[in-house]
This record gives sequence, C-alpha cells and structure tokens, in this order.
Amino acid sequence: MENTKLRVLSCMADVIRQNGFRTEYFDGSDGNPAMTRIELPKQGKIRQDVVIDLWFPPAKMAREETALFQMHATIFQIDADAIRANLPELKRAIFYSNNFCTIGQFGLYEEDGVVYMRHNIVLNMQDDLERMVTDICDYFSLLLTGIQRFVDALAQIAAGAANMEVAKEMDLLPNL
Repeated sequence: MENTKLRVLSCMADVIRQNGFRTEYFDGSDGNPAMTRIELPKQGKIRQDVVIDLWFPPAKMAREETALFQMHATIFQIDADAIRANLPELKRAIFYSNNFCTIGQFGLYEEDGVVYMRHNIVLNMQDDLERMVTDICDYFSLLLTGIQRFVDALAQIAAGAANMEVAKEMDLLPNL
C-alpha cells in the first residue's frame, strides 16, 4: 500500500503542476512523511500566499484496503499580539465561515497563530490510480473555492482591520 500512496502523491504533484501551480513532491526518503506541497501565490485581494500539503497521515482504518488522505492548507500566520487582540472575533468568523464551506473546515492553531483549512478523504487503495487522482482533484477544486472565498475576510478580521459585520458589508462574508 505504501507504494500506491507514493504513486498517488507523485501523480497529484504532476497533475497540479500541469495546471499551473507551483508544486513539490517529497518521497519521504529523508525520514519525513511523503507529501505533495502546493504553493498558491497571492490569494484574494490581500494577496496572501497559501501552502497546501497533500499527504496520508497515519491512521488505523477499519478496512485495511483504505487509507486516510488529507489536504491541509496554511492560509496565513499572524503574530501573537494580533492573535490575542483579535482572537474572539477571529474564532467567531472561522466558525461562521465553516457554515458555508462545501468541504473541509477552517481552524486555528492559537499558539502558532496559523489559520488553516483542512479536509480528509478516505481512499480505497485498490481503486485504479486514475480514479483516485480524479477524486482527489475534485475535492482539491472545492478546497480552493473555499480558500478563495474566505481568505480576505479571515485575514482582515485576524489583523483587526474588520469585524464580522464590516466583512459582511464588504461582501467578504455571506450576509444572511
């Protein structure tokens, strides 16, 4: 199964690179987990760089032919002072934004000041490679849509430049 995981990650790197994204593939030979890293330069009006890691986190699955696949996007990182000053509003905005995400969820590593988006998929490792890559690409597209839709609102709120009400007025967040 490990060989199949490496093939999936390598193929994802090729497919995403062919679609114009800066992509790196790490095979894990250095002792770190194998992964594909995608860099999305200058997302949203705030021109924020986003890094997405695709990998198979260790997980004991109920069926041995399945594996957990994760897409983890580091949306941005803010300093500790900004986190402390804007934490309640940022948490509220993250919770609110998650109500509108087709897949995945936004979250916050408070101690590091990292706002992220993450989505997990269970893959049947007995499927053919093309099917697995196609499925991942579909989810990847939805993840990108969520990032692009909410990056400006979350960054503005994290920096203290806006609160949720202002972000809604600016159409950075859905206003229901």
